[in-house]
Amino acid sequence: MTRQGGIHHYTIEGSCASCDVVFKDTLPYIAYNMYIARTLSGDVSQIWRFTDNPCEGNEMHTNGIEIYKLDFDHQCIISVDSLGDDALFIGHSYTCCLSTRDYSKLLPGHVYFTDDAEYWPVECKNIRRDVGIYNLEDDNSLDVVSSQPWLNWPNPIWITPSFTKINQ
Repeated sequence: MTRQGGIHHYTIEGSCASCDVVFKDTLPYIAYNMYIARTLSGDVSQIWRFTDNPCEGNEMHTNGIEIYKLDFDHQCIISVDSLGDDALFIGHSYTCCLSTRDYSKLLPGHVYFTDDAEYWPVECKNIRRDVGIYNLEDDNSLDVVSSQPWLNWPNPIWITPSFTKINQ
């Protein structure tokens, strides 16, 4: 996905490469916190995350998340107000949507996020990471990260264990 919301498909055959535009750019500006996910209903969504700028020693805080369904036929985005019973995970490592019916400890209609700023923690080692749970219904987030500065690097990631391989 491009920083303006477009989706490109690259084909590499030998020493030749080609690029097909699957979904055109939809943003009038460059975004740095965008994600793509397939919902449990099969739709493809773009997730836009808005944060404070962590420059000059300020901490990064997520202050907004918007979700859009991609309409591939009309090459446009459609605003999504709710995740229903689903929970969404976004961040540096990967993005996924999970059912809160299958995972009862997850909160429905919430986005679990980790920051994916790779460089500012190196320069500002005593600043906490932006990890939390965002409630789409009331546009508020709950910090989940430790306030201990020594826990701020490397980037936090989501780990999904494979329960099918435990007994093998």
